[in-house]
Amino acid sequence: MKKQLLALTFALVSLFAFQNVKAQTTAMNFTIDDCNGNPHELFADLDAGQVVIIEFFMTSCGSCVTAGNRLEEMKADLLIEFPGMIKSYAFGYTNSYSCATVNGWVSTNSFTSIPSDSGAAQVAYYGGFGMPTIVVLGGAGTHDILGTPYTGFSTSDTTTMASDIRGFFNGFAGVADPVTTVNNVSVYPNPANNNVTISLSLATQSDLIIEVLDLTGRVVLNVMDEKLQSGSIVRTINTAEIAEGNYLVRLNASGIITHEKLTVVH
Repeated sequence: MKKQLLALTFALVSLFAFQNVKAQTTAMNFTIDDCNGNPHELFADLDAGQVVIIEFFMTSCGSCVTAGNRLEEMKADLLIEFPGMIKSYAFGYTNSYSCATVNGWVSTNSFTSIPSDSGAAQVAYYGGFGMPTIVVLGGAGTHDILGTPYTGFSTSDTTTMASDIRGFFNGFAGVADPVTTVNNVSVYPNPANNNVTISLSLATQSDLIIEVLDLTGRVVLNVMDEKLQSGSIVRTINTAEIAEGNYLVRLNASGIITHEKLTVVH
């Protein structure tokens, strides 16, 4: 009889917890120092207009690595459209993971997500009954879950996530189709080692600014800032001092901005 009562109690508690988890439509805030000692507040990021992607992982989970790789690809594509507006975290799913473990998992897999420990409370909140658990968050003031928490991983998940993120950003009023000012852009060789050449043509006289950004939107190299006549422009820049990784070349021609991917390898 006791066993039956215990089983019934467990079932009711589990059902209640499951129903509560599935009902979540908004983010759970956190204020943390990440595993590199940098401070973060989730709601501050969201209120700044950013989309935040969180992957909760366990080290023995092969699909967590697969998901992480697909998230990196998705994020690189989206940051071309929305530079500096997407932030991602990798949280250890349990509080028993040390920062050394989390940093090791992120660096071994060459992920660009912010390494963070102590994810247990969030996993419970979002319903992480399988790893990886991925949530995509956005909304100044509303702190919404975009789509639904993803438990486990399917290769189609990032397609849905990307659609939700584009829909979120494109839902802002006042977004207009850009006027074409910069044409025939080429960035080569790409991947680049010590040097990369940027060539383009200007349709009109423009104040042209070219910068290299990392995927957080931080400028790592100022290439040029000049007033130029229309016509062909070619610039070769030294990438030897830039760390290996994925970057964006931002071309700002009198306020009309375009982006190109750049990969640096040494």
